[in-house]
Amino acid sequence: MKLPTVSIASHNITRLIIGGNPYSGISHQSPAASKTMEDYYTTRQIMDDLAQAEQSGINTVLARADRHIMRALNEYWNEGGTIQWIAQTPKQTEYSELNKYLKIIARYNPIAIYHHGGTTDELYAEGKLNSLIDFVSGVRDLGCAVGIGTHDPQILKYCYTEGYNVDFFVCALYNHTRHRELYLPDDRDTAVSVIQAVPLPIIAIKVLAAGRNEPTAAFQFALDNIKPVDAMAVGMYTQFHPDQIRQNTTTVAKLIRKCEYGANC
Repeated sequence: MKLPTVSIASHNITRLIIGGNPYSGISHQSPAASKTMEDYYTTRQIMDDLAQAEQSGINTVLARADRHIMRALNEYWNEGGTIQWIAQTPKQTEYSELNKYLKIIARYNPIAIYHHGGTTDELYAEGKLNSLIDFVSGVRDLGCAVGIGTHDPQILKYCYTEGYNVDFFVCALYNHTRHRELYLPDDRDTAVSVIQAVPLPIIAIKVLAAGRNEPTAAFQFALDNIKPVDAMAVGMYTQFHPDQIRQNTTTVAKLIRKCEYGANC
C-alpha cells in the first residue's frame, strides 16, 4: 500500500520517514540499549535497513549529520540507493564552527538541513535564539531546504511567530529537554495543539516515545492530530524485529487510507 507524500520546499517526502537515532546508538532507553544499537548498526546494517525502507515505500531518512551516518549514506547511494536525506545538525559540542560544518554536510547532498532540537532549546534558554538567523541564511546559501528542531512546542510557536524564515519545523511530541526520559501524555497534547496552530510543514518526532508506545495506537494518534501537510519520523530497530520497517509502513499506510476522508488525515 503506497504512502502519501507531503512537500517541503520543492521536495516530496513520504508522511512516514525513517529516523536515524538507532543508527547513531541513541536509544533513549539505557546506556546498555544504546551500546547494543551501536554494535548492531554497522555501515552494512544501516544500508540494509535503508534498502528495506525504500522497498517498503519510504523515500526519506532523517538522521544526524555525523561522520558515521554520512559515510553510510555515501556508500548506500554509491550502491544505487536513492533515499532522500534530511540532515540534523549534531550537538553544538561536536563542531567548532557551525557554518563550516554545514559545508561538510552539504557535500553529501541532503535535501534539507535542520537545527538540532536540543541545541535550539539551549539557545532559547540562554537568550541566544537569534543566532539561528545566521544558520538559516547559511543553509539557504547552500541550496538546501532549512528547518528548526525543538523538543518544546512553545519554542516552535515562538520561532513561527517571530518569522524565522524556514521551510519546516521538527517538533517532538514529548518534551525531552524538560522531562528527559519521562514521556508524559500532557506533553503530547500540548505539542499537537501547537503543531495544529502553525501552518508550515512540521515533522513530528518521538511518536513512539522511544519504543514505549504501542505502535498502531501511537501512529493513529499522530495522524489524527498532525496536519495534512505534516509528516512523522520514526526510528526503527530491526535487530530483534527484522520486519519492523515493513510492518510500520504497512500500518501507517492502512491508517491513512482508513481516515483519508477525515478532517485531519
